[in-house]
Amino acid sequence: MFENIKNKVITQEQLQDIRKQHKDKTIVFCTGCYDILQSGHAVFFNQCKSYGDILVVGVGKDETLRQLKGPGRPVNPENNRAYLVAAMEDVNYTVLNDDEIGEGKIDFKNVLTELRPEIFIVNDDDSSIKPKKALCDELGVKIEFVTRDVPEELMPTSTSNIINKINYSLKAPLRIDFAGGWADVPYIMNGKKGYVSNVAIRPLVEYKAGKFNFSGYPRGSGLSTSTAAKLLEMLNSKTYNAEPKTLANIGEDLFNLENQDLQWFIGRQDQYSIVYGGFHCFEFGDNYAKPLDIDIPQETLEKFRSKLLLLHTSESRNAQVAVEEVYKNYKSPNGQKAISELVSCGYDFAQSLANEQFDECANIISRNWNAQKLLAASSTTPKLDEMYSYAKDKGALGGKLCGAGGGGAFLFYSHDVDQLKKAMKQKFVDTFEIDFEFEYRSIKELNQL
Repeated sequence: MFENIKNKVITQEQLQDIRKQHKDKTIVFCTGCYDILQSGHAVFFNQCKSYGDILVVGVGKDETLRQLKGPGRPVNPENNRAYLVAAMEDVNYTVLNDDEIGEGKIDFKNVLTELRPEIFIVNDDDSSIKPKKALCDELGVKIEFVTRDVPEELMPTSTSNIINKINYSLKAPLRIDFAGGWADVPYIMNGKKGYVSNVAIRPLVEYKAGKFNFSGYPRGSGLSTSTAAKLLEMLNSKTYNAEPKTLANIGEDLFNLENQDLQWFIGRQDQYSIVYGGFHCFEFGDNYAKPLDIDIPQETLEKFRSKLLLLHTSESRNAQVAVEEVYKNYKSPNGQKAISELVSCGYDFAQSLANEQFDECANIISRNWNAQKLLAASSTTPKLDEMYSYAKDKGALGGKLCGAGGGGAFLFYSHDVDQLKKAMKQKFVDTFEIDFEFEYRSIKELNQL
């Protein structure tokens, strides 16, 4: 059986013999990469064969594909591709094209010259029709054009789309919490409304074939890597269909999933921030979360971002200690005072940011940090206090630890970020910058859900 296919794969030296063997036949020629054979190719070969008796298909060589398609191509080596094409019912012969690529991406001039077919078939949306027609006119070959035709029972596809699907990975951002943390926890708020201002950031966390790529983010940085991972696992689940769901639905599903898995009274800000993307001030209640209708132009957000430094402290982080202290203290007078201040900070930050009062935003970030420490002294350490004080001395107008505290990443606002970064890294040599940008796309936009 395989010999039947093998006999259909010929060399360029055999082309003239093929022409002589079928001198009374109409020979049709077409050419392409055929890197991953798919239904569109089968339809195309059928179209081509309808123009004559013998169909010869030219297959681009590996080096040609590397030059035309870029790194990683071809997926399949040239002989494999030639044999697969030869196995198609409408194809009589396949031949590897030339080594050289000429004008108009023509890599088959020698093949066409040796074969001298009656007809050369090209798609009517080809990007280099003019030079191909000129070559056909020179050799006395008739050029015909066909339209890419997709039968009703087939879905349109392409080699690039297939490769993209094979390489597909789910993606999720992380988040920076500016102000209001803890005001998103229903158990703590006990029926009162809370407000948290936060923003989604990239690089993105990716999930592919059961493996995570955290894009260099250290775990335990307070940027919500664990929630991003849980979201990607949820989206990847065969039993979860995100397509018909709203962003609020997905955020609430993720909140319920994490709350169930962790068996701890957690908040909603991480889940909603990562799902919605962009900057938001969220209002939180006992059983809901919703973004406030505060429209802040992307230009304003980028101005603010340019003044931010995200610095990993290299401190050992056990946020659970701070969490347990919060649940112990939140009903105390200081705890209630701290919660009230956090709620105010969450709301005030968004208003100040919308008005481009960036220095006031920095002040609110510091107010928030002081409230975090009042709520749970274990949110900080002597080293972290030293870092904060030194940053303030070196030009930081405000700062706080991300997340629940206890180490991880410090966020600072400064008019001269480069100077502050240099000073901090010289003083605290084990710290390092976490390079980030704001991510404005929602989880559905990121993953085309």
